[in-house]
Amino acid sequence: ALALRGSELWSKYIAITSASSQRLCEQLRLVLEPMLRAKLEGDFRTGKRINMRKVIPYIASQFRKDKIWMRRTRPSKRQYQVMVAIDDSESMADNHAGRLALEAMTTLCKGMTQLEVGEISVVKFGQDIQLLHAFDTPFTDDAGSRVIGQFGFQQKKTNMIQTLDAILQILETARSASTAASSNAGNVEFTQIVFLISDGRFDTDGRMRIKKLIETALERQQLIVLLVVDQNENQENSILETKSVTFTKGKVTMVPYLENYPFPYYVLLPNSALLPEILSDSLRQWFEMLQMKS
Repeated sequence: ALALRGSELWSKYIAITSASSQRLCEQLRLVLEPMLRAKLEGDFRTGKRINMRKVIPYIASQFRKDKIWMRRTRPSKRQYQVMVAIDDSESMADNHAGRLALEAMTTLCKGMTQLEVGEISVVKFGQDIQLLHAFDTPFTDDAGSRVIGQFGFQQKKTNMIQTLDAILQILETARSASTAASSNAGNVEFTQIVFLISDGRFDTDGRMRIKKLIETALERQQLIVLLVVDQNENQENSILETKSVTFTKGKVTMVPYLENYPFPYYVLLPNSALLPEILSDSLRQWFEMLQMKS
């Protein structure tokens, strides 16, 4: 019965999101394929970026040592590992957030599969976290049917710290296994992206710990993106209108819930049809920021 329900759900969501999946594939190709190229390197008289280490010798040589530019000279062996993590807590059953989350998951998984840029995994989280589809298994329609049937949106709360801890462990294990498997093919560089799909509401007590975990992930070239499903963008129960209580010098203060939000990379998703444009624009900006930091 569960398999039949999963198959019916998967077929339904594919029909709803087929146009979005195709657009997402096309948009992400523009964003991700340049990242597949090699890093900037070399000593050239012209190029894409100045090698700052060469500037002082260049000046000291009376501008004769002018090979100070770097170029992308050869394709790099870069592999993407993309995790889709969905909040399975009961708050997601309100306002059809769960339905929108499953639409977003279907769009992402089908779009990424069409793009053929790497491996996909799926987890669900709430009070506990469960790996529903591993990186080392191809994401087929059978896999989609099996995965989508396992969401009930009945977990009592969202334990975000435990979720992020577990996700980082899964990512490190997957990277180690893939690096070992690809060692014969030369030095492969792995970029790991996690799309957390949630209503964005969780215990406010652990914000500093959450922020630290996300910083740890970034240091490991792991980008954690929060997609906040928010169909009520202009209504009272939107996350934009939600307040949280803080205690300052013994006084109770109401502050916007998104103030000091621990996720540096998050976007509001009012409906799944907007996912391709929202996601590709955001990823483009985030990748540029990551490249500037590296």
